[in-house]
Amino acid sequence: MRTEQSCRSDAGFNLTELVVASVIVIVVLVATMTALQNAYRATEIAQGTTGLTNTLRIGMDLIVRDLIQVGQGMPPGRTVQVPNGTGALRVQRPRTQGSTCTEWPTGTQVIPAVTVGPGCGPTINGVATDILTTLAVDPQLEAVPVQSVNVGAHTATISTPAQSTSGIDISLGGPDDVTVGDLMMFTKGSASALVYVTAVNGNQTITFNGGDPFQLNQFVSNLNGTIDDLIVLAPTTAQSATVSRIRMITYYLDNTLDTITPRLIRHMNWGNPAVALNKRGRTVAFAIENMQFTYDMVDGATNPSNVRMVAADLTTAGSCAPLACSPNQIRKVNIYLAGRSTDRFSTTKNYFRNSLNTQVSLRSMALVDRYK
Repeated sequence: MRTEQSCRSDAGFNLTELVVASVIVIVVLVATMTALQNAYRATEIAQGTTGLTNTLRIGMDLIVRDLIQVGQGMPPGRTVQVPNGTGALRVQRPRTQGSTCTEWPTGTQVIPAVTVGPGCGPTINGVATDILTTLAVDPQLEAVPVQSVNVGAHTATISTPAQSTSGIDISLGGPDDVTVGDLMMFTKGSASALVYVTAVNGNQTITFNGGDPFQLNQFVSNLNGTIDDLIVLAPTTAQSATVSRIRMITYYLDNTLDTITPRLIRHMNWGNPAVALNKRGRTVAFAIENMQFTYDMVDGATNPSNVRMVAADLTTAGSCAPLACSPNQIRKVNIYLAGRSTDRFSTTKNYFRNSLNTQVSLRSMALVDRYK
């Protein structure tokens, strides 16, 4: 009897019990793997969509921040004069590599606070993207008195604090220091002139020699909108002029640095001329596939909105008919950004995509200080 009981206890599972146990284990494993896979997919979706949303938000926040300051500190009309007249070279415009919008139009006498660029950016996914260029005065160096100007040497000396209560020291290592590549706007009354700084020395003197990449420093006789033209206006003393630093900011998309992942570029002034064109700006957001701008205008008549500012809008047959639209009439900018995730979703092998829209009121373009 003991022998038989011992044999029965050592027999283990029979085939039916083994099959049932195996089925249970398989069911548990399948349920566990399914739960893990679902959790992985949920995490992947959350990371992809969150990263995409953050990218769009960061890019939009930067554009909005710069647009809020558009026209700040600029002369009445929110424009600055540039060289124009017989023999004047066309002023170059910051742009993305391969852009067809390389210059301000022929005959340009002033650069407005907002320069539009519909379709001037790269074509991504079959859609031509936009470029936008804005101007604003840097509050760190605004309306500083000019001590002297040497027209022949193409130099100007800026007043120090000892010479004027509004003077500054341009080489102390602070935010008001002037460096090569800065854009400086000289003003006298309602007249203005924009120059590109080509050299700075330690005695408060800036140089603006010809041959700059913008083609702003032009010294052909009888040109309008130059510093030579400005200085001879009454009153003829240099001290009657002031100088401010201009921030020229251009936004565009670039698909040359990475042909798979386009990026949003913020381009300050011209950038380093020694660096390749597509490397002069700063990447502020990745995987941005589309950027479009439309504009709300104030023309004193119909006040059209959502104007693309294409070539037809600049004629009397465009959106502002019977008048032509003008960048100086822009009061609000409508921004559209579209982007995708940087990685594909493992299940569908597709990207997550989303878009963001907002509108910015250009305060300095819409408000007038009546106490000035």
